[in-house]
Order: sequence, then C-alpha cells, then structure tokens
Amino acid sequence: MDIKRLDCDSNGQDPLVISYQENRGDNCARMGISVPWCIGGLLFACLGAVLFQPDLISGPGKFEDALLNYKEIFYGLVAGTVAAILLSKIVSRKSSTQQECFYGFCAAVFLYGMLYALYLNISVSAGVATAVVCLIYLVSIGFRLLAFGVGWFKSKGVPDDAEMLEWPVYTILVPLYKERNVANSIIQSLNNLDYPRDCLDVKLLLEADDNETLDALEAAHVPDWMEILVVPDAQPRTKPRACNHGLACAKGEYLVIFDAEDKPEPDQLKKAVMRFDELESKNVVCIQASLAYHNFKQNLLTRLFAIEYNMWFTRFQPGLVKLGGPLPLGGTSNHFKISALKEVEGWDPYNVTEDCDLGVRLHAHGYKCDLLDSTTWEEANSRVGNWLRQRSRWIKGYMITHVVWFRHPLRLLFKIGPLGFCRFIMVVSSVGLLAVANPLLWAILLYWAIAVCHDLSLGYSFYELLATRAEIADRWSWPMLYLEKDEDPTWSMVSQVLFTLSCILFAANFLFVLIACIWGSRKGQRGLFWAALLSPFYWVLMSIASWKALWQLIVRPHYWEKTVHGLGDGEGEIPQDLSTETKRIEKKKDDDTDVSKNSDESANSDALEKAEEKSEESPDKDADEDSQNTAADEDESSEDSAEQEGSSEDDEIEEVEEAQDDIDTEESDEDKKSDEASSPDEAQPESNSDSDSSQTPEATDGPEADSSSQ
Repeated sequence: MDIKRLDCDSNGQDPLVISYQENRGDNCARMGISVPWCIGGLLFACLGAVLFQPDLISGPGKFEDALLNYKEIFYGLVAGTVAAILLSKIVSRKSSTQQECFYGFCAAVFLYGMLYALYLNISVSAGVATAVVCLIYLVSIGFRLLAFGVGWFKSKGVPDDAEMLEWPVYTILVPLYKERNVANSIIQSLNNLDYPRDCLDVKLLLEADDNETLDALEAAHVPDWMEILVVPDAQPRTKPRACNHGLACAKGEYLVIFDAEDKPEPDQLKKAVMRFDELESKNVVCIQASLAYHNFKQNLLTRLFAIEYNMWFTRFQPGLVKLGGPLPLGGTSNHFKISALKEVEGWDPYNVTEDCDLGVRLHAHGYKCDLLDSTTWEEANSRVGNWLRQRSRWIKGYMITHVVWFRHPLRLLFKIGPLGFCRFIMVVSSVGLLAVANPLLWAILLYWAIAVCHDLSLGYSFYELLATRAEIADRWSWPMLYLEKDEDPTWSMVSQVLFTLSCILFAANFLFVLIACIWGSRKGQRGLFWAALLSPFYWVLMSIASWKALWQLIVRPHYWEKTVHGLGDGEGEIPQDLSTETKRIEKKKDDDTDVSKNSDESANSDALEKAEEKSEESPDKDADEDSQNTAADEDESSEDSAEQEGSSEDDEIEEVEEAQDDIDTEESDEDKKSDEASSPDEAQPESNSDSDSSQTPEATDGPEADSSSQ
C-alpha cells in the first residue's frame, strides 16, 4: 500500500493555503463577516440621517414631523453609509468591508420603517414591507418555476465499441475523514469502475490525525493502483484543502471527486470523457453527474431528502444550464479538466461549500459547466441531528459564497454580466435569506389565521373582516383590502395588488408540493408520492438549519461539522433499471462468455477431427490410444474430485470469514452507538486560530433550491 505524507512549511502552516490567500486576497473566504463594521455602518447611517434631519433628536413634538421627511432621512442614510465605506477603505486596506457597511445601511432602513410604523402610520409601513417581501418571493419563485419548466437533460451513452478508444489518464480524489465504517465500500466502488487501471490516478486523501481510517484502508487491502495521500497537519482542516493537495499531485488530464459513501455507475468516467469531447467547442471545463440516494426507503427523512435531490439534479440544475449563468456544483461527482482547474487555483480552503464557490469562479473566468447523464448513489442522512449539521453547513457555505463575491459586486457584475448577476442572486444569495425569513412569515400567517378564527367566532363575516377598516369591537385581525367608498383610490389599488400577490405566494406553496409529487421521484423509486405531500415539514427543518447557519456564519464561519456515514439500514437497493451501465457490462460479459464458449467448441471439434484422421491413418494404434485415453480420463476425474474438495474447503473458509465480518460489523455498530451516545456531533473542538479548527468534509454540497417556495 503506497502512502505519501505531505509536510507543512517551516512555520508549521500549509503552503497551499498560504499561496491561495496571497493570490486571491479578499476573494478568499478566510475573512468572513466583520460584525464591527456592520455595527459601524449602522451607526454612520443613523448619524447621517440625524445630520440631514436634526429634528430627529429635538424631542417628542418634532420627532413625528421629522419622520415624515423621508427624502432627507434617506439621503442622510446614504451619505452616512458612503462615509463608513470610505473610512473602511482607509482603515482596512488589506480587506474589503464595504459589504458590511451596506448591511448596516439595510439595518438602518429597517429601523426607520419600524419607527414610522410605531409613531405615524402602521398601514403604510406594512404596505411597503409587504410589497418588498412579495416582490422578492415572486421573482425567486418565478425563476425556480422557469428552471423546473425548461429542465430536462439526456446525453449520449457509451457505445458498445468504446473499448477501442484510447482513454486519457483520469485522476480520482476521495477525501476521507473518520470514515472507517465505509472505507471498504469506497474501495469496492472504485474497483467496479469500467476504466483501464493503467489510466487511473486514484488518491485517497486523509488527514494526519485520522489513524482509524488509515487502519480501515489497510484492512481493506488497497490495490496497488490507488495511492494514500496524507495532507499536512495544519489548518483549516477542510475538504477543499485536502482536494487542493490532491490536485497538486494529480497526473491525469481529467479529475473527479468521489465521497466516501459514493457508488458511481461503472461507466461514469467513460461517459465524462465522451461528454467533454462532445462539448469541446463550447468551452466546457466541468460537468456534474447526477446524485441520488440508495437508502431512500429507510424513513420519512430519507424519502424527503431523496425527493429534494431528484428535483435538484433531474430538473433544476438542467434548467440552470439552459438559462445560463453560474452553476452551483455539488460536492461530489463533478468532473473537471485539470488545466482549467489549476488555472482558477482549485478550491477555496476556507469555504465549507467549496464547489458552489468554484462554479461561480469558473463562470467568472469565462468557462462553462454542463451536466453528465450518469448517476452516483449516496447514503441519505437518516437522523435529524445529523441532517441538520450537514444542511446548516451547506447553507452557511452558500452564505459565505455570497459574502465573498459581493465584496466587489460591480466587479462580479462586469465578469458574469447582468443576467448572470441576477441568476447568482436567485440561486446563491436568496437561499439563506429566504430560508431565514420563512419562519417570520409563517408566524405572521399563523397569527392572522388565529385572529380571523377568533373574529369569526364573534359573528363577523370573513369578507367584513377582510375589507372593513372601521373599528370593530374586540377585533384581533387586520383588513387586507381597502374597498370602502371614502377610501383613497391609490391605497385601494395598492391593497388589491398586494392581496393578489399574497394569495399567489400562498398558492405557490401548494404548487411546489405538486412539483415534488410529479418530479420528486426517479424511475425505479417508489413510495415517494405520499412523502412529497409532507414537504412543508421538510421546509421547517431547512429554516431551522438556516438560522443555525446564520449564527455560525458570525461566530464560526470556517467550522466544518462532520457528517456521520454508515447510519443506513444496510447498503440499500439501487434500482436496477437505472443502472444502465451495469446492464451493459453484464451483457458484454455474457457476449464474451458466449464467444469464448464458441471458440472452445470449435477448438474441440477441430481436435476431434484431427484425432479421427489419425485413427484412420494408423488403426493399429487404437488399442494403445484407448488405454492412454482411459488413463487420462482417470487422471482428469481424480483432478476434478481434488478440485471439488478444494473448492468446498474454500467455501467453508469464505463462510467463516463472512460470519466474522458480520460479528465485526455488529461490534463496530455497537461502538458507533456508544460513541454517538457520548459525543453525538463527533466534532472537533474549535481552534482559537483565525482559521477555526474544522473537520475535513466528506458529504455532498447539496441542493438548496426550494427554500423560497415556503
């Protein structure tokens, strides 16, 4: 077993991480969000508003009048924010903090709206807020529906004479950390790949302190054509850092990443090579294979997770490719041209959703990403706690990607164009924002529904509660339509528009449930329709994970929460009608067997003919030949009996080994359960260094598409 250990530099740091920081500058995710500058932007914006409208601090009598001068206040907020940005450029020359100042400006605008509603007119503030929220949700939902509508994809398969091609060297990176339970599984999956072994450059990436996975690999008997690469013992301890070392040592023309629990279709590498050749003229340097879950039947959570993945990889991502713009990649089964990957300097070692960031960076460099009609089967998280840890990391990575690229929004706009800029906001920026906002809107809707039920119990009609602004005794709800005779025509029109938008957004939730029922299952996967009807409960979990991600974005931006694998009920079942390459390989083996049988039969017939000819030429030798044949038959029968005895002994040994493996598996499961009982998160303590002591990832950066539907 070939093991290669990489060392730190003379300062005890990772040289590739230092190089990436120096080359990327503030486009690296190392800095994260600067909370002090967010507060500074808020204070400067408020100070500007006071300077432009001094009556805001003159006392209660003039305060209300000052709030009505919204133009002067808005100009003051903008002036204060510009001053904060200029100051941040002077103080923080090595890092960009303009984005944090803008967040402070947004907080100041929200504060002004709250004061206006509290002291003057709550209807105006509520109307403006409703209009903004409806507009954001309407655009986001419309974009997703458009992507789902145009999203369909089918590429060419591998021809039967594909073996005649000369295949390029293909590098496979497999980042592993604390994966002793599934180490043997990934070795078996790599062995199943239908690709010439002399054209494979497989690197199993391990952390320096991960002795348990190293022992598991030794027990699994790693083939000679695989190499174990132990990355330097440095920070940050993340998957992209390990992958960058694998990229630096890569020998192939193409590169793919597989996670520990992955089961790619055997012909995926050949399909990728042919797909790259097919898209050579379109400047495509990355193609993403589809991901699916083999243990989707385990419980309700795995079914909902499988539905989300099916919608993302079979409809939404193909729609994004057709609409253009950056493609947020998954964390596994994405195939790259190594030359382009090295040109963009690989992955950001501090980003916990590194492939989403890489998809944006490739697009900013003028490259394109596409899709591959091949499936990699994974293990879906079957426990809520484990799922929340993984999902909060994904959403935090999307938030970090937004923060990194919006440090220079004009530069991003220039690189990817106006349409690409809008698609970036719809696909990346809106994921965390809408998922965080959903619980607030749900709470308002729940309160309004309870208030309406209370008012209906008092004897009022629903229309009266909906369209009457006059005072009603003991009323809890508020009107949504201004239709009275003495109503201002403008406000009446605005109320009707906002009410219509609110109804459309409410109905969109049911539409996305319907989409989950239609496109949430793959061919061969049954039992997902009824689970799709429970999608709103899954949205609640996504919002919980989003709030956790927002908190970690502030306090622990680079912390990688470990996803525990090996929790599924066995290996699960991969639908056979989806494993097209498996069928092709089996058919090919059968054909080869038939050919070999035919050749053996023809050879035997030729031998018999020659024997007959010899017997005709020399009849005197028949007796001798008969005696020799009899002796040969006796020798063959004795050899056959010996072989049967040996095979029976081998079968017994195999049965004993299988029984021992079952015992070892049960013991490992018990150890795992005891470990989980004592330390459920299995997370390392966070370091006090700037980079945060995080864990090497292994899980896929998965879909975040449908959070806005809630």
